[in-house]
Amino acid sequence: MSARPLHSAFGNATPKQIGKYLIEGVLGEGAMGIVYKAIDPLIHRPVAIKTIRQPLLAVDAQDISATERFHNEAKAAGRLTHPNIVSVYEFGEDLASGDMFLAMEYVNGTPLQDLLARRLRLPLPDVLSLMLQLLDALHAAHEQGVWHRDIKPANLLITPDGRLKVTDFGIARIDANALTRATTTMGSPGYMAPERYTDDTPDRRVDIFSCGVLLYELLTGGPPFTGPSNAVMYQVLHRDPPPPSTLAIAGPPPSRYDAIVARAIAKRADGRFATALEMREALVEATPAPIRSTLSTQTIVKMSMPAQPAPAATPAPASTPDEPTQVVPRPAPVRTSGWDLASIAQVEKMLTQRLGPMAPLVVRQAAQHCVDLPSLIYRVANETLGRTDRKAFLADLRGLLEAPAKPPAPKAGAATSFRNSQPPIEQIPVLGDTPMRADTIDKAQRVMTVHIGPIAKLLTQRAASASTTREQFFTQLADMAGENVDRKALLAQLWRIA
Repeated sequence: MSARPLHSAFGNATPKQIGKYLIEGVLGEGAMGIVYKAIDPLIHRPVAIKTIRQPLLAVDAQDISATERFHNEAKAAGRLTHPNIVSVYEFGEDLASGDMFLAMEYVNGTPLQDLLARRLRLPLPDVLSLMLQLLDALHAAHEQGVWHRDIKPANLLITPDGRLKVTDFGIARIDANALTRATTTMGSPGYMAPERYTDDTPDRRVDIFSCGVLLYELLTGGPPFTGPSNAVMYQVLHRDPPPPSTLAIAGPPPSRYDAIVARAIAKRADGRFATALEMREALVEATPAPIRSTLSTQTIVKMSMPAQPAPAATPAPASTPDEPTQVVPRPAPVRTSGWDLASIAQVEKMLTQRLGPMAPLVVRQAAQHCVDLPSLIYRVANETLGRTDRKAFLADLRGLLEAPAKPPAPKAGAATSFRNSQPPIEQIPVLGDTPMRADTIDKAQRVMTVHIGPIAKLLTQRAASASTTREQFFTQLADMAGENVDRKALLAQLWRIA
């Protein structure tokens, strides 16, 4: 999340400093106040500074609970330490302006709401990864006597390395210390549990309900309760949404998750999972394969693409000490004893200009499946770049593609042969010459059906008849899928076909 220039929609000049923190820009604005990006000058650490609007501090302010809520956020989040919860460093008042502020961990992340707004339906393994990270965070909060009460996509950030961060404890409830009025209903319609609308006393299970709504939305691509606020309230109180697996959507989720969703969004709190840990265990038991601790590389790449600047003719300038350090570590190629490291570094450099900081990770993953440098170059080009960027990327690496091959050292006893020279770029089939197989066509058709529906069968047959290699086949399918399908994500799925 990048900072905007130093100005405010409220019409006030943006301060250069709040407390000891040096302001760099505006991260976001809302009804309560403004969130700035700043630097702690003592340790050169980037932070997010959340302030409360001055009118809300007035004695006659209509929202007399605003300062209470602000202080509540500091108390709630300040007592929590967990890798999936945004940390609060300081709660204070700026002596120069009188502004109350929170100094928080700066997360260079993307709100989950932004991904859902773009209708990016995540693969099932990534849905489960996000849910487990969220439930881990809530379990830690609940164990400290804090429940969030406003779990929704806007309050969930995804970092560049695929981790989830829970933020905004502004209306959190702390056991034995209710800091929001019992008569005040605050939260987000559609994610609020039924007891939030009634006189029933809420507890930590309101967060379980919100998790169930979120799981439903991630599995199906749409929320279970929709419409104006009054209609949503009626549905939450009186109607059960259809099970996710019964919806007429492309690639419906497995039915084994229906019962978990239904229990999480039960109307009565005693019908839900008793704890976040219990819901977590139910998801793990229902999933045959291990669930990743972070999002997949393909999803991270897809997430980051809209935020990437246009390809530049020259490398971007080096970051200054005040900029956040790169979250994703630069991995070395897998076969360090065989690959020509200088060539790999050049591939990473060219890809980074077009893809950003995920490029080294993508190259590393491709190295696990390739036997020589040209096949690695073509693989990452097809998996991550669009047509224009791919052409420029290959042109930049023409020297490596046309040089005599330097294959990784084969394992002892392996009978592997490599070409000693390469034809011109225009004559090299993309990603090699793997022959087509009948089962490849069937599996590819199933992948295409998820993206484009029943017409996938016809298009798959056409692409197969026009291709002699698996590589040509996958490229044909990506071209036929149309502009509404994420080409990179589709190719990444196709290349996982054994």
